[in-house]
Amino acid sequence: MFRITWETMKERKWPMLIYSMSSILLLLLYVALYPSMASQSQQLAEVMKSMPEALMKALGSSAAQLTNFSLEALLASKQFSVVFQALAAIFAISIAANDLAGEIETGTIEFLLSQPISRTKLYFSRFFSGSLLLIIFCILSTVTVIPIAKLFHVDYSAVVYWRLLFVSVLYSLAIYSFSYVLSAIFSVKGRVTGIAGGIITLMYVVFIISSLKESLDKLKYLSFFHYFSADVLYTGVDKLGVWIFIAIIIICTTAGALVFNQRDIST
Repeated sequence: MFRITWETMKERKWPMLIYSMSSILLLLLYVALYPSMASQSQQLAEVMKSMPEALMKALGSSAAQLTNFSLEALLASKQFSVVFQALAAIFAISIAANDLAGEIETGTIEFLLSQPISRTKLYFSRFFSGSLLLIIFCILSTVTVIPIAKLFHVDYSAVVYWRLLFVSVLYSLAIYSFSYVLSAIFSVKGRVTGIAGGIITLMYVVFIISSLKESLDKLKYLSFFHYFSADVLYTGVDKLGVWIFIAIIIICTTAGALVFNQRDIST
């Protein structure tokens, strides 16, 4: 089991490094630009005051954040309001689609199952390898802000990024486990990518709509983006969101194992 997990991680290290480096490069850019942007924050705040508050909330920003402009305010509005969530979701879905459905589609899973290993061990070996890759990606995409900020002599709050790491891991694993169930069901990775990507996109649309219209505010509870938004940099961890993510991870992982053990691999 450990061997399959390790070999799978080695095979997929390059996508993880590419996604992580993309995130790190953006962090470098924003931290480097922070001093000059901080000097212009008051002018930007005046401009944003004329914009609808609901729109600013949907984009993970507000005039109040610019009035008390900090590195966390900049990263909340630029990196962790949309960009990180999108990268994490795309990466999680792509890993899950290749884990099982991709192997079935190419026929290589028959070779794996011909080895002295049970379906359950294969299922969880792939799941653990994908989970570890996502955790590494989350670490490189969040707490690396700390050494980068030190490099550019920018003030920061370390506890915020450790808190962000915790929520980002749960968010990424929730999407991964949900997509992993689909990978256990379907034999074509394109279906996994299409369905999972479509549902996550719908969740984002629902989150935006709930922010723009007060009468639809409760719709936000149907979206992952409500439980992991840039607000984590200000208001702390959403405890309800933590339990929802944990429940999704446990339920989806268990359901996927049951489906994969019972299904006909040839279809």
